[in-house]
Amino acid sequence: MSEEIRKWLDELGLGQYADVFTEQEVVFEDLAELDDDDLKEIGIPLGPRKRILKAARPENASDGSNAPGADDSLSTWERHPNERKPATVLFADIVNSTELTEHLDPEDAYDILEGARQHMCAAIANNRGTLCRIMGDGVMAVFGAPMASETHAVEACGAALEMQQAIRDYADELKANHSSGLEIRVGLHSGEIVVIVGGDADRIEYDVEGPTVPIAARMEQTASPGEIYITKATLTLAGKSIEAKKLEPILVKGISDPVPVFALRALKSREESARFVSGTRFVGRRSELGQFRGIIEACMENRQGETVYIRGEPGIGKTRLIDEFNRMSLEKGAVCHRAQVLDFGVGTGQDAIRALVRNLLGITSGSGRSERKQAADRAISDQWFEAGQRVYVNDLLDLPQSTELRALYDAMDNETRNQGKQKVVSSLVIKASAEQPLMVVVEDIHWANRLTLAHISNLAKTVSNCAALLVVTSRVEGDPLDMAWRSTTQGSPLTTIDLSPLRKNESMALIGEFMDSDSSFAAECIERAGGNPLFLEQFLHNADEGSMESLPDSIQSLVMARVDRLSPAAKQALQSASVIGQRFSLECLRALLDQTDYDCDELIAEGLVRADGEDFYFTHALIRDGIYGSLLKRQRCALHAKAAGFFSDQDLGLRAEHLDRAGDP
Repeated sequence: MSEEIRKWLDELGLGQYADVFTEQEVVFEDLAELDDDDLKEIGIPLGPRKRILKAARPENASDGSNAPGADDSLSTWERHPNERKPATVLFADIVNSTELTEHLDPEDAYDILEGARQHMCAAIANNRGTLCRIMGDGVMAVFGAPMASETHAVEACGAALEMQQAIRDYADELKANHSSGLEIRVGLHSGEIVVIVGGDADRIEYDVEGPTVPIAARMEQTASPGEIYITKATLTLAGKSIEAKKLEPILVKGISDPVPVFALRALKSREESARFVSGTRFVGRRSELGQFRGIIEACMENRQGETVYIRGEPGIGKTRLIDEFNRMSLEKGAVCHRAQVLDFGVGTGQDAIRALVRNLLGITSGSGRSERKQAADRAISDQWFEAGQRVYVNDLLDLPQSTELRALYDAMDNETRNQGKQKVVSSLVIKASAEQPLMVVVEDIHWANRLTLAHISNLAKTVSNCAALLVVTSRVEGDPLDMAWRSTTQGSPLTTIDLSPLRKNESMALIGEFMDSDSSFAAECIERAGGNPLFLEQFLHNADEGSMESLPDSIQSLVMARVDRLSPAAKQALQSASVIGQRFSLECLRALLDQTDYDCDELIAEGLVRADGEDFYFTHALIRDGIYGSLLKRQRCALHAKAAGFFSDQDLGLRAEHLDRAGDP
């Protein structure tokens, strides 16, 4: 494959898919011709598909403008703010680099420090970070910008941990030739930043500024050698996904109160994270719980299962409902095994199907090759698999093939390999469910590629004939279980549960866990959350601030991650619409865009706006608030001024409101 296309994918942060393009013989010149079906066919998940299609458009392809807002007119000395975003900033530097290299030859000193910097940069790239600056013996990076990410805090923590481990391994290698005591320290902080665009038309560069940056730098400066210090903001956003130890607060210049500090210890496995249950009381969903109770009782009685498909918008409570399903299953004597599909490349053995296989075989997270081999040997000895399936078991457990099996495996085509692995997964579920009823969960299949969806189809057929349930979750946006997929399940029973927002009385019951549900602040929280339990919980967790003027970063990140997957034209339209308000007319939107033929088809297809007669409105008020909050002040003022001009002959009241927002007396 052309190195040109590999470099292009690397610049998009999607280098993990380069081998897929190689296998399919896609060349750089083909990029502009690709469509969504093409990328879906070769197994690219939804989020990366959106980013690839957006970057492959003629106005963006191969000119360095892979990210939203890139400006072809930039000169090398120009830098300008692009947009506001919640993000996590990382600082890392080598401890005592001067003393470390004091007695070394200058070339040797450079080689040692450059090797360390390369390891740090690799950890950033591997976790979807953007390198902003290399500063002597240190680096600065941002996660969640320029492309927004719902999990930017987790990604930054993953990069920091990978960075520390890589430097420890590198230091061990150096000891052979130098008495090296190489160590780094890392600091993280999460908050709102302004994305700065610089560089030139051939290569766009990104930097960030804002109060988040110096606090992250202070965390790094305070950290002990070999440690990672994070703030409470990062800890809160990463939540259930990390382990951290509380330390003494520190003083930061310009901030009156001491800043709480935590030492990052580990990133939890996906299985450990999935087992986390929210500390808040479960409310509502009585009909869904009753429906599941009937399904699991029928499965126990008849020893025949089915697939339960849970759909809903982000934050609506899909994972929390599965926690309750899990509790009910345990009460019935079943055991639950969970896996999750992620929207970007994962480490070896951590994709959803492989993670599920390890889980079913009782292989612990982070297990070594020896433990995995023993589990495979035991399963074949117990006749869970046939000896002839060992080649597929080895593949699923990332075990090396023997010389004989390698020759056999290399001679197979991909279809034969995939069918063989599907049969292994089926055998595993059938054997395990014969010993104890199962609930197999695969979350977030809206990110699933073609091969994962084929496995899920195979599982749907499998559970229909044994004491097992398959539970899968998806967002409505990007729902992959269309009629074509359903036809592959050969009529296996499937129950779809579409989650609606919480009712007002249910929201009040949830809010009672935090404060007086009759208070005016509680009423405002309920109104803005619109029945979305995640939104409501995040508002309540931030209740000590006593303000509803800005969105919690967790909600803002979720909104912006959806917006950044749009085409540039749709994103611009959504930003302009957010200035008009929750409800807007197509005529006004076209005036702000200077496009007389613009339609909202893409925005409607993505579930961001809905038509209401001749007007449109945002599907959730917080989507509008999140997009409006991402605009720079100068952008807001310019758009409000333009809107005021539109309403000058139609509605003097609205004209005045927009002039006021534009800062025009």
